[in-house]
Amino acid sequence: MSAGTSAHRAAPLRVRALRVRRRTARRAHLLTGGGLRAAWWAERSLRRVRAELPVDGLRTRVAPPPRLPGSALGAVEAVLRRRRATCLQRCLVVQAWLLAHGEAREAVVAVSVADGFSAHAWLDGHDADESAEFRELTRVPAQR
Repeated sequence: MSAGTSAHRAAPLRVRALRVRRRTARRAHLLTGGGLRAAWWAERSLRRVRAELPVDGLRTRVAPPPRLPGSALGAVEAVLRRRRATCLQRCLVVQAWLLAHGEAREAVVAVSVADGFSAHAWLDGHDADESAEFRELTRVPAQR
């Protein structure tokens, strides 16, 4: 084995180690500044939404979060991604978070029949506007 070959193998190892450190730092940041309590609230809220959505439909309401800084939204989003929340479940949980922090956003529920049937939900003014691909069916206003 030549010296050039071992240096070539070491470089990806250093790159991977750097990525691991960055990812760990990002995750640690999510747990500071109220992030842990925000993640706990998001987990509980998602479980409740998953249980109530089939029964109550769009009338499902999410309990407000505890008093936490708005910057802890990243921890909420991380839990929703990790737990594979659907777009509608995500909208309802994030909508409650934003409302508690002074931002009333409507959840938009829409469908598309372009390539078969598909449905999607997003928060108006918070998420990317998907109205070019989907036709709006209804809006769910933010309510306390």
